Amino acid sequence: MVDREAPASLVRGALHTVPSCLSVALPVLLWSTCVLAAVPLEVKEASGEILRVEVGPEGAATRPIRIGPGLSTTLMFDTDIVQEQVSLEGRAQFARVSAGNSLLVLVPSGDVRLGETLKLSIPFKDATLPARLVLTLEVQATAVDRQVEVYRRARSAESYRQEVEQLRAELARLRQRPLPTSGGRAELDGFRSLLSVTGPLEALTMDTAFTGISCARPCPLRLDAVLLLRGGERRAVQLTVRSEDGLPWTIRRAVLTDRGGHASESLPPLQTAPVTPGSSVPVTVEFDLKGNRVDGPFMLQLWDEAGKRSAVFSGLKFP
Repeated sequence: MVDREAPASLVRGALHTVPSCLSVALPVLLWSTCVLAAVPLEVKEASGEILRVEVGPEGAATRPIRIGPGLSTTLMFDTDIVQEQVSLEGRAQFARVSAGNSLLVLVPSGDVRLGETLKLSIPFKDATLPARLVLTLEVQATAVDRQVEVYRRARSAESYRQEVEQLRAELARLRQRPLPTSGGRAELDGFRSLLSVTGPLEALTMDTAFTGISCARPCPLRLDAVLLLRGGERRAVQLTVRSEDGLPWTIRRAVLTDRGGHASESLPPLQTAPVTPGSSVPVTVEFDLKGNRVDGPFMLQLWDEAGKRSAVFSGLKFP
């Protein structure tokens, strides 16, 4: 049990109101963690052995409160605490624990061990956040903190709800952005750079005619348009396709095979959205033939994300 000996009037005039000026990172803005506890944000030692602590829900670490055997440590708060719910680890090792409306006095007994650390949890009475403060107490023989003033940077629960909703909306917007589809490569070069509106090529020929290009049946992709590009040893194909098998497609892998049977793996495909039955989507695959001078016709095989479905196009001739 916690005693209630110290009157609240001892500290009413000694503390000042701290304005709310808290900026919180996303992981601690989740409501389930914000309402539980806060740890000290900043510690400032003043003259006369007074320790001033500012607390908030950000979770920044601070040094422990130093207590000593037989020496009193008085904690004064700028808001009322729930005296009955103060929780002190190792309570039996304290000769005295006295609580007032905004005051807590701790006197460790001689049973505490030097270097030992204990947790002290103090719930606040009002409805603002943080709702609870957790402090670490460290037993020392010297340099004991005899007086600690605790200032809380309080925020209303409604302000947290509003900020969480804003962050969730921002996350939803960011998740809608297209991501690199393969290999974790965010930087594009060659034809992929050109087709994503960045960077020119020194020499380039292209053809948009797809006469003679066919897809092996049953073909899961309908070809609406094609763009064939050639520059040096690079070849690229931009296929505008839609799904014919009723399922969405994300191209994971592409292989270009020449008439001599030599196969070349593509660089990471470029695709801005999944291919669906209801919409045509351009898919760009690029190849570095590395000295292969065979002009074609070529066969192009595309695989989906799972590698279980494929489409085979033949009759590709680069300009």
